[in-house]
Amino acid sequence: MRVVRVILIVLLVLGGLAFGGARYLLGRTEVPEKSDYALDLAEIRRLASSIPGDPPQRVNYAQVAVASLPAGAIFAGQPLWTQHQMCHGAYQVVYPDGFAMIDSAFDADMLHVMNPGAPFADDAWGQIQRGLAGAKKIVITHEHPDHLGGIARFADPEKLVGRLVLTREQLGNAAMVAAVKLPDALRKDVTPLVYDQYYALAPGMVLVKAPGHTPGSQMVYVRLASGKELLFIGDVAWHMDQIRQLWYRPRLVTDFFIHENRDQVLAEFRTLHDMAEREPIQLVVSHDVDQRKELAASGVLGEHFEF
Repeated sequence: MRVVRVILIVLLVLGGLAFGGARYLLGRTEVPEKSDYALDLAEIRRLASSIPGDPPQRVNYAQVAVASLPAGAIFAGQPLWTQHQMCHGAYQVVYPDGFAMIDSAFDADMLHVMNPGAPFADDAWGQIQRGLAGAKKIVITHEHPDHLGGIARFADPEKLVGRLVLTREQLGNAAMVAAVKLPDALRKDVTPLVYDQYYALAPGMVLVKAPGHTPGSQMVYVRLASGKELLFIGDVAWHMDQIRQLWYRPRLVTDFFIHENRDQVLAEFRTLHDMAEREPIQLVVSHDVDQRKELAASGVLGEHFEF
């Protein structure tokens, strides 16, 4: 009887540890009430007007794929066996005399590493590659392969030099640069952009540092000629409901797979959530399929690049 009792106690202890471990790795983390991540919209708006020239007229989106992740990998505490769709693509910011690009998606090979057999839109990939060839400025929200991959696979990388803007932190992320196989011409010949918190890139476009998801993560503010304001937040969140409901990714994903700085991202969640509640600014989330459809239906985003 004593042996049975010991075995039962051991099993209970192991069960408790397993439950506690699962809760720690997969459970929901509270977002802080106050944030130390500053987002000075007045200064961003000032910088958006600091470069002479006509502001952008509209923004288009080219979608190469819709892939999926377990819902519990996006919303902590949700089931891991339920799949949640995520879109992948790039943005074209159209000016009267040309265009800029935000992100570059990834090619079919990179997609199939994530989601084997997922459909790939060759037409949208062609639009993005043509966009890279003709864009006056090219920036990325961060250095993960599904945002930098299209640049890494561009057929003539030397022609991107002088137009591709990569920050010191993005180029300094050696592991990601190596993983995406960024060509030597873009690693060695592109002069890294160094800025503190904000950088006026072009009329109506401002880069905003937002490290955490990666060391080189940044957001891109765009103010259109109509006065419409958009803030492309990259992968700070993967779905707008994460910002609305302050619902972060689980520790299993952030700490063991994508190696985020949780404190930085949680602070950004709070700042973006609070700003979205009081400011007439449209947050644009890179992988939110639901939001993408809404923005296309309302005319905020065009569904194809234009040349």
